[in-house]
Amino acid sequence: MCTYLLFLATIWPVLSVKFGSTPRFQLALGINRNNLSSLRIQNEIVLFNKNTPPSCKLEVFGKNNSIWIVSWTGLPGTIYSGEKYKLKIILPDGYPLKPPIIYFLQPAPVHPHVYSNGDICMSSIGSEYLPSASISSFVVSIISMLSSAKEKRLPIDNHLRKI
Repeated sequence: MCTYLLFLATIWPVLSVKFGSTPRFQLALGINRNNLSSLRIQNEIVLFNKNTPPSCKLEVFGKNNSIWIVSWTGLPGTIYSGEKYKLKIILPDGYPLKPPIIYFLQPAPVHPHVYSNGDICMSSIGSEYLPSASISSFVVSIISMLSSAKEKRLPIDNHLRKI
């Protein structure tokens, strides 16, 4: 039963589109969006801890484990080698249908796609968000973005963001 519910949590966006989210459908399965959201978050925590991205440590807080702090140390051979940063990830009510809020806690790394207030400019956590993407995949994308940087500089429009 638990495996079945975890499977449903990962495909909920597909079920919502194909079958609708009518109360009758939810009642027939014995589930609701809150249960699926909680199951999805639990599943993501297990997967993150099982396949932890390089040089990362996860701490989980909040009601329904909805606040994550990912500590990351810059990888050797990169311009961020040995530097320590923290990502804050907030999973809103309705996740994964609503995108997570992901930003760096201070001090944020100096990078062309990271504003000094910690905001990250990355389409996969913004306009191109897909509910099927995992939090782990976002963290790996952010690490990859930082690790591939050749120089430390702020975004051109950084002055428009408030700290």
